[in-house]
Amino acid sequence: MKTRGVPDFLLLFLTVLLLGFGVSMVLSASSIFAATGIYTGRGCSYCGGDGLFFFKRQLLFMGLGLVGMLFAMNLPFAFYKRNFLLIGFLSFIILIVVYVPGVGTVVKGARSWIQFGSFSLQTSEFAKLGLILYLAAIISKKGERMLDFKTGLIPPLVVTAVFALLIAAQPDLGTAVILIGTTAIVIVCGGANLMHLFMLTVPVFSLFIFSYITLTNHAMVRIFSFLHPWDDPLNKGYQVTQSFYAIARGGLYGTGYGKGIQKYLYLPEAHTDFIFSVISEELGFIGTTLFLLVYVSFLLRGIHICLKAKDSFASLVGIGIITMIAIQAVINIGGATGSLPITGVPLPFISYGGSSLLVCMIGTGILLNVSREVNRQKAMEAS
Repeated sequence: MKTRGVPDFLLLFLTVLLLGFGVSMVLSASSIFAATGIYTGRGCSYCGGDGLFFFKRQLLFMGLGLVGMLFAMNLPFAFYKRNFLLIGFLSFIILIVVYVPGVGTVVKGARSWIQFGSFSLQTSEFAKLGLILYLAAIISKKGERMLDFKTGLIPPLVVTAVFALLIAAQPDLGTAVILIGTTAIVIVCGGANLMHLFMLTVPVFSLFIFSYITLTNHAMVRIFSFLHPWDDPLNKGYQVTQSFYAIARGGLYGTGYGKGIQKYLYLPEAHTDFIFSVISEELGFIGTTLFLLVYVSFLLRGIHICLKAKDSFASLVGIGIITMIAIQAVINIGGATGSLPITGVPLPFISYGGSSLLVCMIGTGILLNVSREVNRQKAMEAS
């Protein structure tokens, strides 16, 4: 009987730390917005005055995510490689489904969601994870043939382009950029010729970004707010400037947990897109630095596991998951600090949002599964 290795407990511990910190920050960042809507008309219109509304839902998502993480961690790892075609096909289908009238739901201007009663799921989040598994399987099967331009590089790039265009058309440029960046790293780590990849993707990606920005008004607004936030601080630059106020007010030590003022309906999306600003205000430079150290430790531990994996499929899957989380974190924090344009993507493990949290936890479960394979191989070699 084939024995299973133990999961990486350090990665599991860091995941639990991030989850606990995230749900506590959702409570702090969302309570005022959730409680005041019924009275002022400016807060949450559907929370019924319940200040714990988002906190309780995040706890529910976290519970579901723990189930998904444990399930993904304990599946036989061969399941993922054996069913990569089905996983890729289902990932494509869920991106198509949102365009079906009566099925897809528009939230914040993007047709990215499917409604289930009072809950909604963002299909593009799950498609990212499915694409990582699919690409890791076909790239690991190609092996050295990835160096060939036509048979090695083109097929995964075409699949990535189809997924990215479907997501960008929703429109959701932030998620599309995360997907493109993630798959690029997976393809590079899979052995593609860097010169081929550079010559083909850079012009196409640049044209894609330029066309998207010039053809969509909301993208132009975000670029303007990124470049000139103080030219229109009460309208186009409002989100960025309020985020600056929150970060600046935090100073070295912060105002203290729960004592920030920007969440009092000054900072939009305080519990989602700009939760990093609330962290900076309430915990200050020192607290934010400690949080980022835990975040970086999580990512580095994930990379360590991937480098130890002898199976190329397992290694590529792990690299894809870590890259997806890392790019999303950089884009979110970059938007909150004014270093990058605002894209509306959540901070992994921390921001309120069921779809993002579920995908991050399921992805971590798969990464823990990779660590089990690594430890199983170690045990076999030791015996």
